Amino acid sequence: MTMKIIAFGEVMMRMMPPNYKKLSQVDTLEFLYTGTGVNVLSGLYQMGHEVYLTTRLPDNIVGQAASAHIRKLGIHDDYVCYGTNHIGIYFLEQGIGNRASQITYLNRLDSSFGKSQISDYDFSCLDGMDALHICGISLALRENLREVAFAFAKEAKKRHIKVIFDCNFRPSLWTGEHDEIKHIYEEMLNLADIVFAGYKDATLLLHKQVDQSLPYDKQLRNILMQMCQDYHIEFIFGTIRKDEELTGYMVTSTKMVMSPKMRLTVFDRVGGGDGFAAGAIDGYLTHMEPQELIHYATASGVLAHTTYGDSPVVSKEEIIDFMKNGKRDIKR
Repeated sequence: MTMKIIAFGEVMMRMMPPNYKKLSQVDTLEFLYTGTGVNVLSGLYQMGHEVYLTTRLPDNIVGQAASAHIRKLGIHDDYVCYGTNHIGIYFLEQGIGNRASQITYLNRLDSSFGKSQISDYDFSCLDGMDALHICGISLALRENLREVAFAFAKEAKKRHIKVIFDCNFRPSLWTGEHDEIKHIYEEMLNLADIVFAGYKDATLLLHKQVDQSLPYDKQLRNILMQMCQDYHIEFIFGTIRKDEELTGYMVTSTKMVMSPKMRLTVFDRVGGGDGFAAGAIDGYLTHMEPQELIHYATASGVLAHTTYGDSPVVSKEEIIDFMKNGKRDIKR
């Protein structure tokens, strides 16, 4: 079943020293183009869906190269607009062993996307779509982007298009009083049908209360079920990562379904959560049964950790094979 999904979000350039080196050790860098929407759409394309990105890129050869890259991922760039000269950049020093990975952002607020306005976008791009994906980072970067994100969500609701919202709450990106930030998130949550969120989103951002004497999984279930009830959310998805194992969960206002624990092998961690999100969205849109859906989404997230780059490039067939057969050294 092929569905049409569009994402509103930024495209960034990722710069990375090769072979787990630190930036100070190299004089050459690898680079690619990435972003939450790009990554989720890339995964959904691999799963057989028709995917589109709406964003604003620099009006120069860097913007053209970014468009070419997302096309290679199977993403339609019909609704990409162009203006100004800059793209957001982040440097990734990949960690290994006991050394954590380090990400440093540059020029994000002054990028072509960061400075885009409602007038840059054509909301007719939503016509005929089945779902719209919005990342919470778009709410944090600038007020003008927040206005665009809300305009897209409201236009999608008018068209009865499913609104998918990834909370992706990053305190370091926000300025202003916490109550104001909470209000902004609550406004978007009230527009969303499908949400990606976790324990910290519910407690630190939304100030939901939980019985600390309960086991963690029961705390998580209760607090996310309450979120579903408060904001009329159909499903909340997320993962628990512990001791190099990943467990996925799916929560409604009445129940929680969890995946089996799955062992992680990490080649490139960035984008692993977007691999899970793509699997969850695919499973939701194609009406998988709950237990199969969350197992499939978690397997998708696990396999996304094994490929280079932020954008998932694992096929639906590979995910299903992994679910059935587990790890195999070689397929002949």
